[in-house]
Amino acid sequence: MKAWVQYRRGRARYSGGVSRAPFDAWLATPEGQRVLDEARSRTRFAFLARSRAARRLWRQLAAAARETGVIVLIQSELNAYLGRLQEFAYADGLPRLSVDLHRLVAVPRMLTNGAAYAAITRRINSERAFASLEGGDSLRDFFITTLIDHLNDAIAGAAPSTKRPLAAGKDWICVGLESAFVWRLPVLNQPPWTGHHYVLELTREPITRAVHKKVVAAVKKIEASLPSLSRVERNEILRRALHRT
Repeated sequence: MKAWVQYRRGRARYSGGVSRAPFDAWLATPEGQRVLDEARSRTRFAFLARSRAARRLWRQLAAAARETGVIVLIQSELNAYLGRLQEFAYADGLPRLSVDLHRLVAVPRMLTNGAAYAAITRRINSERAFASLEGGDSLRDFFITTLIDHLNDAIAGAAPSTKRPLAAGKDWICVGLESAFVWRLPVLNQPPWTGHHYVLELTREPITRAVHKKVVAAVKKIEASLPSLSRVERNEILRRALHRT
């Protein structure tokens, strides 16, 4: 399956080409079935209605995804994604340690993904191609959440580390990514968005080889402490971070 987002030359990129496999998987979900049933009810010739409705929905989505205006706005939000790590790094309550005058912070993907989802949703609603989709908000939401999931996969594929960090705004770099930690209990019809980024503050103090080793040790220390957080504590961390940004 071709990913919707690629990470090349230090940048997440979206070209407008979307593979169909995620759409077919979504159609098998309760929400996808509901949208397909509604589309099928508007299709002539009952014995072909299901396949024709699915094909029609897909063609509309694929065409909307490659509209020039849609490509431009999505690319601008992909460009902003890692920069949002810097905004959240200053939020109150997130797990953090100090490493030789550099702050190291764990930023839940729930926060960055949620911000990206809200920004893309707000902007894409003004695009006629998406405003007129037969599948309505449900198909639009599927598109945006899948796009963010593929963005997360692309960043994970870049394997950020202290030796190969990713820029996260002007004053921070992403030096690690954990993909499995559960920050919030699964909510019906909402993506889990597990895991977190580790971001390191850039200061006047150089990041030497010794600092690299200390950062690796600090990441392990934070990782060891996180499982002890209760569900209430995890939710409070997310709430405080959202309140302060």
